[in-house]
Amino acid sequence: MRRIGLVMIAVTLVATGCSSRVPKRTTATAPPASPAPVSSGRLDVSGKWAGKWIGYGIVDIPRNEDATAELYQRGSHGYGRLVFEGTDAAESVPISLRRGGLTGARVQFDLSGNSLTMKHELGGHSFAIDFKVDGDRMVGRVRNTETPVRVVLERVHPPAPVRAPVAVVPEPAPPPPAPIPVAPEPPKTPEPQVAAPPPAVEQPAPTPAVRPTPGDFASIPEVKAVHFDFDRALIRPSDATVLDANVEYLRNNTDTLILIEGHADERGTAEYNLALGERRARAARDYLVSQGISADRISLVSFGEERPECSEHTEACWARNRRAQFLIKPK
Repeated sequence: MRRIGLVMIAVTLVATGCSSRVPKRTTATAPPASPAPVSSGRLDVSGKWAGKWIGYGIVDIPRNEDATAELYQRGSHGYGRLVFEGTDAAESVPISLRRGGLTGARVQFDLSGNSLTMKHELGGHSFAIDFKVDGDRMVGRVRNTETPVRVVLERVHPPAPVRAPVAVVPEPAPPPPAPIPVAPEPPKTPEPQVAAPPPAVEQPAPTPAVRPTPGDFASIPEVKAVHFDFDRALIRPSDATVLDANVEYLRNNTDTLILIEGHADERGTAEYNLALGERRARAARDYLVSQGISADRISLVSFGEERPECSEHTEACWARNRRAQFLIKPK
């Protein structure tokens, strides 16, 4: 019994000594992940842009007209040209853009991130616009205007290139077959001679139709004029009723021609009012055509502000002058 206890003590000491000599295991630690690379690309706005400018005209009439830009970028700066159309009667638009007309104003711009600041090349005292660029679209606002003027432009992409057709080399034609011997035809009996017909008499060319002049037309009480809101060429519901009555008369009198005169009041430039009178005459013409009146019967002319119905400087008088007048002529 004593011997067994001694043996157990020796085994315990040996096991303890061996375990003290076993090296401790260590856990390997992965190296820290390197940060993701940061893109250094810069937004490029070079190219053509088209959209709208949204603001107000005289007496706070809302305006929504075409706008275009052509930009050339060099690094974070650039230059180009900006065009606002239809600004003749838009007091909210800076004067340097209004005077530019269809040729526009030369501009310079700075780009920081997606923020673009555009100024007249003569400096920000002429005008300045702050844009936010989102891909192929930029939205901006003109600084320091009495009424807000917003600009919305979208990039104009060039058309896709047309691939040239691939030339196809034709295969060589097979050799012609050997000729088949043919018996000679018998001689033909000569046909009797017939006298030639007399030469045709050349008919004179038809005389072209002469287009009637405005002096050939006259106003009649059965066909009445329609009127328009200030600086507008849209048919109002009340005037559509008048046009419906005109259509009924023209349907019952198909042997008549129609001349539509477009007029404007005295406010605005003469050139702008001449174009506005033409738009009003076209709006009345389009309504008649949509109701079945043939476009071949209708002629248009614009007098702008040259032929007013009254000359008083009041809203009631101006409302009478903003009109499309109908004149009739027999065919």
